[in-house]
Amino acid sequence: MKKIILIFLIFLLNSCGYTPIYSSKDSNYKIINFQKNINNNLTNYIQNTINAFSNDDANKSLNIKFEFEEEVITVLKDSKGNPSKSRLNITVNLSVLDTNQNLIASNVFSENFEYNIDDNKFNLKQYEKNIKFNLVEQITQEILVFLANIK
Repeated sequence: MKKIILIFLIFLLNSCGYTPIYSSKDSNYKIINFQKNINNNLTNYIQNTINAFSNDDANKSLNIKFEFEEEVITVLKDSKGNPSKSRLNITVNLSVLDTNQNLIASNVFSENFEYNIDDNKFNLKQYEKNIKFNLVEQITQEILVFLANIK
């Protein structure tokens, strides 16, 4: 009985017309050059993700230049003056240039998150690291949609 259900599910999923949303063979651009102001894990993640969706057979060749900024702002302090709530802002200023370095399009992508400060500094650093990565993932998805819509 389990085999019949499994075979039925395979046929059902195989014939449903599923196609991946993001696919490098469907992209209409090829990344030639990447310029960034900071070289860290977060900017490398953005670069690697964009390069993964770059199509080497595309007609459009692009140069990408972006500036990455992260900022931690104290939102709330306790009665002793110690920070108890912070906001993390991550901003990516993206410029898309053609092969002659002419500006095609530019956009600013920004995400922020407010969180409570933990007394344990190690846990706080790990939590901030996870928040940064999640915000960069969201920004990267927005960048991919932006690049896909460039004419």
